[in-house]
Amino acid sequence: MPAAIVTVMYPKTETSTFDMDYYMKTHMPLVQEKWGPHGLQNWTVLELDGKDGWSVQAILYWDSMESFGKGVEAEAEKIMGDIPNFSSEKPLLVKGTEVPRASK
Repeated sequence: MPAAIVTVMYPKTETSTFDMDYYMKTHMPLVQEKWGPHGLQNWTVLELDGKDGWSVQAILYWDSMESFGKGVEAEAEKIMGDIPNFSSEKPLLVKGTEVPRASK
């Protein structure tokens, strides 16, 4: 099965707030703890400049889209329930399956 990549993007508005310290020290370890056993392989976080309307982007690498679905089904309430602790805004989730590179 191809790998799945899920991008989580947090909006930047004139009034939005985002606690990066909490996000990195508490939320992302929670994400790893809860979703790691379901197939989350790795993740990275980008702090954006906000000029395009986004403040933070997390990229989650899964072993498959099926694993992501099972992880969300099992643990989403706990993970999504933590969002108000660090962000005033609801994130946008974009998910997709990695396309293999053409071999020569």
